[in-house]
Amino acid sequence: MPRRRNKLTRDDRDQRRTDGGSEAGLAEAVGKAVNMLKPRSLCVLSRKPLRDEDCPEVPEIDVLSVWNRTEEYPQRMIVSTSFGRVYVDVLWVPVSAMIDPLEAAGYRTLPHLFLESEMAWSKPAFIGPLIDEIRANAYEKAVWERRLGSQLAFGDSALQEAKRNLGYPPGALFFLQTAHAYYMTALGNTLRMSVTSLMSKPMTKLRRMDAATDSSLEELLSANLHLDSEPSASMDALKRVHGAVSARCSPHPVRGMSERTWGHYEYSLSGLELEYRLAVAEALMRRGDFAQANYYLRFWAYSLARCPVVCREAAEGRNPNFYVPFRAFKESLSEACPEIIEPVGLILGDVSRGEVEESLRGAARFRELVAEEIQEKGLTPASRVRAAAPE
Repeated sequence: MPRRRNKLTRDDRDQRRTDGGSEAGLAEAVGKAVNMLKPRSLCVLSRKPLRDEDCPEVPEIDVLSVWNRTEEYPQRMIVSTSFGRVYVDVLWVPVSAMIDPLEAAGYRTLPHLFLESEMAWSKPAFIGPLIDEIRANAYEKAVWERRLGSQLAFGDSALQEAKRNLGYPPGALFFLQTAHAYYMTALGNTLRMSVTSLMSKPMTKLRRMDAATDSSLEELLSANLHLDSEPSASMDALKRVHGAVSARCSPHPVRGMSERTWGHYEYSLSGLELEYRLAVAEALMRRGDFAQANYYLRFWAYSLARCPVVCREAAEGRNPNFYVPFRAFKESLSEACPEIIEPVGLILGDVSRGEVEESLRGAARFRELVAEEIQEKGLTPASRVRAAAPE
């Protein structure tokens, strides 16, 4: 008789994840990812340090791949190393966004990605010096202030979106989370600290900002966003949302979507991405970091909820942006995928309108504290003196 294969225990799986997340395992994963990306890439950069400080228990590497296409495009992959499986998060960056290095250095996000990555492989001789020039320009005062203005402006837009969604308090609370993420990005930019992952896993970096400014922004963030509840029910709800959305949404390119919107749509529907997100949330819960887990799950619930909405909007010829809504959140969901309103609301936060209105006041205070730190550093965000440059 053939021998039965022993079933892996949770401890076995955790050990494999830990091994895959060793520096040697992650370095091997970078090499394998580079080989997979080379055919379409001009260069590949990897996050530094390689290990994800927010969740080292789940081995993952972040890479940037510059290409000749005109749109950014996210992609989730997985590679097998001699140490175990490693998740790979790829962001394809159009080289056209980098041609003017002074302008590129003022963009809201791009220069931070380059500042926090190092070259793993490149082909054309011009690409390395171009990236170096973007990095060198990043903290030139006028460029720095333009970037700060854009970050604050996006936070303010999310704050207004929260007010538009007060009729659906969980949706309003999510837009408040987005506003806080942009305000944290502006603060990290001011302090010259890491800002990547603030949209999804901000706590480690926010604690560092608190220490540098002698503030209590982490406490204010948790209170404003009601992050302290135990998130097990949210994980179950997320699986239901993914199942319902996958049943409604085509896995094939949708007519009327831009390449960028299609990329985020495909990325969000991915079963591999769901596997990774749940693994991270489980690791955060085992650690007792409920605030980070809730923040993380809410970001992904919103991404999933956008899939049927942008699918419908594309069919209507509206050329949707994946993350920016045309209409109020619940209104869009009621037409595109009403069966997920209840589980999405559970994940985004079971709060009342009165609680969200209090959180709006708390968000204004959070922004005020960030603005004070920017002012203390002698910086004036460009939006205060002229319109922020388009990106």
